[in-house]
Amino acid sequence: KQWYQRRVRAYMHEQMLARYNFERLAVGLSPVEPYGPGMGFDDLLPEGYNAKLEKFSFRAPDMNMPVSVKLFFPDNRGFLEVLCSNMKIHMERLRIAIARNHLEGPNGEKVVLNMHNLGCTVEADEGSVNHRLYGNIHNYGHCVIAKVNDPDGRYEISPGPMYEQYTAARDPVFFRWHKFVDSFFEEYRARQQPYNEQDLQMEGINVEKIAVITEQTPTWAQPPINIIFTQMKKESITIYLAQDAEEKIIEKTVLEHNPFTYSYKVKNQSKEDASLVFRVFIAPVTQITRLDQRRNDFIELDRFVVNIGMGEEKTIIRTPDESSVIMPPAPTATEIKNENIAGYKNYCGCGWPRNLLIPRGTPSGMEADLYVLATNWKEDAVNPECMLPGNVAYCGKKDSKYPDKRPMGFPFDRAMSFKTLEEMVKKVPNSTTTRVTIRFHGQEVSA
Repeated sequence: KQWYQRRVRAYMHEQMLARYNFERLAVGLSPVEPYGPGMGFDDLLPEGYNAKLEKFSFRAPDMNMPVSVKLFFPDNRGFLEVLCSNMKIHMERLRIAIARNHLEGPNGEKVVLNMHNLGCTVEADEGSVNHRLYGNIHNYGHCVIAKVNDPDGRYEISPGPMYEQYTAARDPVFFRWHKFVDSFFEEYRARQQPYNEQDLQMEGINVEKIAVITEQTPTWAQPPINIIFTQMKKESITIYLAQDAEEKIIEKTVLEHNPFTYSYKVKNQSKEDASLVFRVFIAPVTQITRLDQRRNDFIELDRFVVNIGMGEEKTIIRTPDESSVIMPPAPTATEIKNENIAGYKNYCGCGWPRNLLIPRGTPSGMEADLYVLATNWKEDAVNPECMLPGNVAYCGKKDSKYPDKRPMGFPFDRAMSFKTLEEMVKKVPNSTTTRVTIRFHGQEVSA
């Protein structure tokens, strides 16, 4: 489990940033700027935030980060003082390690630099190469920002939502902080050998077409092609305020996409049967066309395996609900209360919310590039018999190694020799792209 855990965590946060920037672009905001030691931490934090949650305090705009904070242990076991100056030192040591292409162990030994070791060290978990040398920069950053109102606890003011993992992402500064944390991984990836066409090609496989087909309604003579509709939709939820309390029905408004399917057309011109893994991404269209500047914009939508016979031409139809990045349905409060949870025995809450799979887009229509790459699953898989079921992309597979040997986010995990996405598709026949439009309707649209 540990060998891929931190790579998964780093990739999940990178994807959260890409999605956050996609949504910012849809409402006319610029991409998020990093905030951390050496990246604005010594300046005022302009964004204030009030989560309006009972257990958390608000943060006023234009606050300075404290020189230090005290983290109090439960049961009166004392406290730990975190110095922000030490966080800056740890940041510099990590950047030196990346530049040297190795970390330093507790006895001065060189430790191989890879995404796992770097992730464990930045997270400062049990896999950290050297706690004393590299500190606990990720977690302490959350704490410093959360305790900005009362750094030493003298006023007994509750910390902000950045203090807890379940609420941290509600605060916009979460994304600024993780843009800073991601800079370590981006520096590492920038030092890797760029991909060229030989790294991506699969001889004899041609992905000829990808399209999005919206479910037909009575108001359309033909179902729209390559247009995805999103809307705000009211949703009713049953809750219980206490174990024996009566049920209450609450309503909330959520983003939702209209039903659609993906259509992939692929041809196997090789001299043997093929097992293909399809890697599906989407990125917003902007004035930037250089692939090295767009690489981090690509959001993974799906990853799945299909077998195709020698000489066979196949059209694959797949729905968004089959996506490998979304979390499975959770048991409802009523099902839990009635102990009707047999079907959720192996439930895992990991993954992206199903209704947020597609970014909201704009009322006039937001253009995006939909891209798919098909590669050889017999070579890429840890176990070629595993067909990537469920929410495997963000979570891996329980009690086993991550099933895909390729780096997470492949092929956008590092620089490439292609200048544009169009050039990439031209030189890699087992990939293709199409332009889609995401059109947002403010309220639910009746059929």
